[in-house]
Amino acid sequence: MTAIFEVVLTLAIVVSLLHKKVNLGNAILAGTAFLLITCSPHWSTVATAGRSLLLSSSTWEILLALYLVMCLEYQLRTSGTIDGFMAVARELLKSDKVLLALMPAFLGFLPSLGGAIFSAPLVEAAAKPFGLSPEKKTAINYWFRHIWECTNPIIPALLLAGEIAHVPINQLIANMLWVSVLCVVVGWFYYIAPLKSHAAGLAIHGELAKTPKQKNKYRYLLLSIGPILANLIMVVGFNLGPALSMFLVVAAMTVVLGLNWPNIVAMLKHALDYKLFWGITNILFFQYILTQTGIVGEVAIVLQNSGTPMVLVIGVLGFLAGILTGTSQGAVAITFPFVAAIASEDVAIAVVAYVAGFAGQILSPAHLCFLVTLEYFKADFIKSLRSIAVMAFFLLLALSIEIKLHFFAL
Repeated sequence: MTAIFEVVLTLAIVVSLLHKKVNLGNAILAGTAFLLITCSPHWSTVATAGRSLLLSSSTWEILLALYLVMCLEYQLRTSGTIDGFMAVARELLKSDKVLLALMPAFLGFLPSLGGAIFSAPLVEAAAKPFGLSPEKKTAINYWFRHIWECTNPIIPALLLAGEIAHVPINQLIANMLWVSVLCVVVGWFYYIAPLKSHAAGLAIHGELAKTPKQKNKYRYLLLSIGPILANLIMVVGFNLGPALSMFLVVAAMTVVLGLNWPNIVAMLKHALDYKLFWGITNILFFQYILTQTGIVGEVAIVLQNSGTPMVLVIGVLGFLAGILTGTSQGAVAITFPFVAAIASEDVAIAVVAYVAGFAGQILSPAHLCFLVTLEYFKADFIKSLRSIAVMAFFLLLALSIEIKLHFFAL
């Protein structure tokens, strides 16, 4: 039981500091320090976790990929490509509301840690007719980017879950289609449907981009969608790492846009967001500390010994793992070995574990997408998370009904 209290207090410290406007990286570091002091106050724990952080290729892959995404965002924004693309898309879709939801949803097909920074500038442009607050834009970008988390067959966590639980990936996806449908429907009616457009007023002040001439339409579409599709093809089709694929995309766009040396220097400086990278580094360090302290394993043992039905134990463990790690991969890595041991090849148990992990990581202050979106829109943490919590509630409610009908039906 002590382990559960330690986990709860760790999360409470992080959330409390964030509510007081403490930098996310510092807040996560404070939570990490508390976890170390209470669970494993030994220098060897810090040294091992630090060494793993610095020597892991995935650490540098994440940092470099995010840096290059920031470079691409700078290229698209300063070249006028985003404004042109939004104007063309607005004309084609005939709906600002559809456009606002579609931008992050489309980019959500490309899984990458912290990838919400890619869709943030598009949401910023699409939100202009509605005069949204930074917190509302943060929530929309963050939520709609993750609506495919349970059904996108190239999500690494989904592939890992199927492999560990010995469940065919097509069966796992088929049994979680309801999650994406629910996310789209609830997200639309909660975030998008109530919006009132102020497009007329914005047009008067020249804030909406005019529709480009016909000859420029295809150029804006190609320059906006091309880098995304190229990145997807290189990662999925040719198995390139996200950092290398993003480097090739940024290099190609530098040539295509004809950037001169001063522009390139400005881009490289803009992409080096110290606060962002400090936060990401501390989140990764926190995850290594979780592994070294073994705290999640202790929580799992407590839950197993509590007499709680095993399906609920798996659900709670998945939810906690998602909150602690802030990643679907982390939630799967922690939870699915238990799934494999308890109910290998059981699709229903695997669905409970995965969806509960998804609900947890979408609420996690350690989620990189949440971090980069907050930083981009300069939004308040608590206010942004409040509406996400409402959405997660609907998700958990639906999962509870699923569990009730499947496991406890009379």
